[in-house]
Order: sequence, then C-alpha cells, then structure tokens
Amino acid sequence: MLVENRKYHFIGELTLNKSRVLGEQCLPKDDKVNWLFLNLGKQQFSFVYKFEDPQEAKYEIPFRIKLAFAMIETVRDTIELNCFYEVLRGQELIGRIILIESLE
Repeated sequence: MLVENRKYHFIGELTLNKSRVLGEQCLPKDDKVNWLFLNLGKQQFSFVYKFEDPQEAKYEIPFRIKLAFAMIETVRDTIELNCFYEVLRGQELIGRIILIESLE
C-alpha cells in the first residue's frame, strides 16, 4: 500500500468487488494495492485512497475513503460530485465510486 503524507482532494464512497488476484480470506484493508483508476471511458485518472475506518470496509458494501488524484486540475475540470464512476485495478473492473465532497 502506498503510504505517504499526502494531500487528499475528495471524500468518496467506494464499493469494491474482490479482485481475482486476491486470496479467499482477503478483506479490503488487507490489500496492498491502494492505487486505482477512476474510469471515464476515454480517460482514466489514477488515485490513491485512504480508509476512513479500515475495520469496517467490506467487499460489495460502500465504505468511505479519502482520495488523492494525480493530475488534480484535470480531474476537477472533468468529474462531477455525486456521480458514479467505474473503478479499475489495472485493466480489471473491480467496483464503482461516488465522490461526495471536495476537501478544497
């Protein structure tokens, strides 16, 4: 999991399906990958996320996260709050996200 003292841009609700590369007993908090992609079809935006409450995060149930995007200026010009977007892990579709609040 990428860990840094970073600035987060949004609060969102992430609904994940378990990736095919993860073990049977793995929970979202156990996954070492927290670098995913918000998919807009023609564009994809990479983001890192941090759980608000890691112990409560479960697959197929929305949980709250903070998000830090690369290329934040382009992201702000392109995405909308309160809209659902697909989430990719590499090329694998693993869930969806809704951005509910900007932190700036």
